[in-house]
Amino acid sequence: MTKTELVLKALEDMGYKPEVDEDGDISFYYQMKNIMVIIGEEEEPYLAFLLPQFNEVDEGEETLSLFACNKVTRQIKLAKVYIDPTLRNVTASCEFYYTDEESLRQNIEHSLYILSIVRSIYRDVKLELKD
Repeated sequence: MTKTELVLKALEDMGYKPEVDEDGDISFYYQMKNIMVIIGEEEEPYLAFLLPQFNEVDEGEETLSLFACNKVTRQIKLAKVYIDPTLRNVTASCEFYYTDEESLRQNIEHSLYILSIVRSIYRDVKLELKD
């Protein structure tokens, strides 16, 4: 089974309806959020789950948003929170290696949990930094 097939099977077994785009990346909805899965190299047992563009950066708040991203990345293990190159949107990712199908499933569940809390923590941190 290819890496894409393994991920699709795991997500479908968990009750999600994943779709594969023209680049071979996977997307699906989790708690009303669009999640992207970057498959990467077939031989490497590594995946990146993304919560893309979950927050828009207001003009003049780029520095504040960068500070918030940095703090959230330090606070939440395995999460990377960053501003995209346009400086207009904040994205979060959770990346992991897996060893077998069970490890893949556990890591997917953990990554989805992490991505589910990132938005709230980011918002709280940003409000805290504004004060």
